[in-house]
Amino acid sequence: MKPTIACLSLALLALSPPILAAPPELEAAPAASAKTDAAFSRPLKGEKRFAHILNRLAFGPRPGDIEALRQSGIKPWIQSQLSPETIDDSALETRLASLSWLRESPERLLLAYESETAAFLRRMKKAEKGEIAAPQLNAAQQKLQERIEVATLPEHASVRALGELSVDKLARAVESKRQLQEVLVDFWGNHFNVDINKGAVLALKIRDDRDVIRPHVFGSFRELLGASAHSPAMLVYLDNARSTREMTARGGQKRGGLNENYARELMELHTLGVDGGYSQSDVTEVARCFTGWGLDRETGTFFFRARAHDEGPKTVLGQKIGLGGKKDGEKVLDILAASRATARFIARKLCVRFVADNPPTALVERVAAAFSRSNGDLKTTYRAVFEAPEFLSEGAYRAKIKSPLEFTVSAVRALGGSLEIVQANPRGMRLLTVGASSLNKGGKGNKQRSAQRPLATEIALMGQPLFACQPPTGYAENSTKWVSSSALVARLNFALSLSSGRVADVVLTRDTFKATAIDDLARALLNSDISAPTRATVEAEAQKSPGDGARLHALLLSSPEFQRR
Repeated sequence: MKPTIACLSLALLALSPPILAAPPELEAAPAASAKTDAAFSRPLKGEKRFAHILNRLAFGPRPGDIEALRQSGIKPWIQSQLSPETIDDSALETRLASLSWLRESPERLLLAYESETAAFLRRMKKAEKGEIAAPQLNAAQQKLQERIEVATLPEHASVRALGELSVDKLARAVESKRQLQEVLVDFWGNHFNVDINKGAVLALKIRDDRDVIRPHVFGSFRELLGASAHSPAMLVYLDNARSTREMTARGGQKRGGLNENYARELMELHTLGVDGGYSQSDVTEVARCFTGWGLDRETGTFFFRARAHDEGPKTVLGQKIGLGGKKDGEKVLDILAASRATARFIARKLCVRFVADNPPTALVERVAAAFSRSNGDLKTTYRAVFEAPEFLSEGAYRAKIKSPLEFTVSAVRALGGSLEIVQANPRGMRLLTVGASSLNKGGKGNKQRSAQRPLATEIALMGQPLFACQPPTGYAENSTKWVSSSALVARLNFALSLSSGRVADVVLTRDTFKATAIDDLARALLNSDISAPTRATVEAEAQKSPGDGARLHALLLSSPEFQRR
């Protein structure tokens, strides 16, 4: 199959006005509001309901999923997904057992990172060759050197560990029967974003995913918030690990001092929201409450340094805090988790993810009320979203544009594909930590684009490298942020690669691409009839290569109907 990329790209762009329409906030507010309210008041009927459920609470349907959902019923299916421990996923777990680095201790993961990145070790290698004088090591460096010397670590261990985490995430998204759990792990991992390009976060992210996010997505928000506050990855990423009270060293010199990064993002991004009613004074006071919260550099685990904590009285959001020690920070988390502003902020973010980029205000308020009444119980909050009439309405149907992760995974699922569980290639793993722009500027990037690439690299090339969003905001939940002409072309390129069997770690069955009537294929991939513009484009391209089933699959996977969820 040798389709003309330029021709197909133009065809795709011709189909894209619904995707490229102005974001809701740019439209005339009164007209948009009236139109939205009317659409959200009309219930979604017929077969569309089943596809909608699987495109919102799962990463899209696999072959047979629509029929299975029809047989079980929507409410029982949602109830089972809210209790993932009742769903047998042992077959996938057995396959993932080979990813041994995901079960390693925090100490060994951190040691692997330090053994590869410590600057003084690089200097020591040069010293061994006589290129520079042997460096003088301080006590801490000497201790680290001794630990590394007695450890048995494979080459590029920390990068391999990160590769295993990426494989684990994608395999679960593609194949797990516990689909809602995987969608929520992605949501909360993005909400409590940490960037693997920030120092030791590269090694600490594995524990953050395994012990912080994944076990708490069906518990209480306070428990999840507390787990994140204790996460070494978060404490390093937002610099709280080096935030201390101001201390006096020998000779009268001042050392230490506050770092307000975590305090500010804790309120702005994790709880209250930017309009949550806090002041700069609150930021400073919260930072004082969290002084001493850091990590043990030997074990890679949370450690509270009492000597670094500011024991003075503090006031946060009008409440006096003077419990002392680590309890000061815990009290702040209690206050923030119970705030009405937090309830509204979390409710709106969930509604944006699961309902629409501009969700109805009345829905957000009902979800916020459920959050508050239940003391932040997440299952109760999810039910308030999923059982709302607005969730299963015409206004919500295909109202969201898929992110690169959602698009690629849903395409693999639609074709009934699976992910090959392979050990990460350290060279290829570097692509996961950079965006598409840096790979489109010639040089090595172009050579890497021409070869077969794994799914994680394809996602990175579309601008969403896994675990590598630099700003603490995480990737945008407003799906219009993913829309551009270059993004649409990148998605078409992926669809062509996938349908041609050129995604390195995706396994498809032999008969996947048998030539099929367009209507039948549309129902199989899009779970509905196709629009007239899509049909015209697909038919025109299909006539150029009669019987080319792979080409038809690529065109339909690139269509606006498939790119929306």
